[in-house]
Amino acid sequence: MNSPARRNVLQALLASTREEGETELGELEKSLNITGEAFRLILMELSSSGLVKLDGDAVKVSLGQRLQIAEQLIRLGGDFQTVSRSLGWLEFEEFVAHVFEENGYNVLRRFRFQAEGRRWEIDVLATKFPYIVCAECKHWTKGIGDAAARKIVEIHKEKTEVFARHIDGLVERIGVHRWKNAVITPMTLSLSPTPMSIYRRVPSLNILVLTSYLEEFQGQLERIEHHRVELPPWKPRPEQTRLG
Repeated sequence: MNSPARRNVLQALLASTREEGETELGELEKSLNITGEAFRLILMELSSSGLVKLDGDAVKVSLGQRLQIAEQLIRLGGDFQTVSRSLGWLEFEEFVAHVFEENGYNVLRRFRFQAEGRRWEIDVLATKFPYIVCAECKHWTKGIGDAAARKIVEIHKEKTEVFARHIDGLVERIGVHRWKNAVITPMTLSLSPTPMSIYRRVPSLNILVLTSYLEEFQGQLERIEHHRVELPPWKPRPEQTRLG
């Protein structure tokens, strides 16, 4: 089916299923300016590819399916701002976490830690030896050209620096206690149409280029913020002797 029609159906699906995860077939069809035959064909294609579940007169989508719909929609040329508005905050974080996991990273969502007299939170903390990525997930769609976006980057840069200074006390919580060293780096991720930009040596990436960026991570390090740290030796806890 041609891309414009498929794109329109995907966008309508994403918007209409945001609240409850489902929508009525009749209501969905009425919201679209395509023929009934084209609508039914696209729905069958989406169902057979696992992007939606058809249940009587309803179309149902899970969180994972909504994220796949958003990814496909952007690849088909969907409007970044519209897609962004259709995704909830936690959905976008899940989208980011999913991409990291698909690339072999272990992921902790909304990782909180206490340090230097305050509480900090990292949206997505991704680990794959020797890298520890502190990712900030934002809904902006125009890059980091404005003051508000740059302020977010500066705060995230500070957060990552604090995390790196206190890594010794966090290694077990984040599952890297058997590592001898690590490279800690910040990044921000969004649906901005700009593939990548850098501010204060912190990369701001379009989520769709994250996979290719991770594949070239080693070559990116010299131009981005990163902290090489030695980790404390791992000392297995002695097993307690159980008395019979």
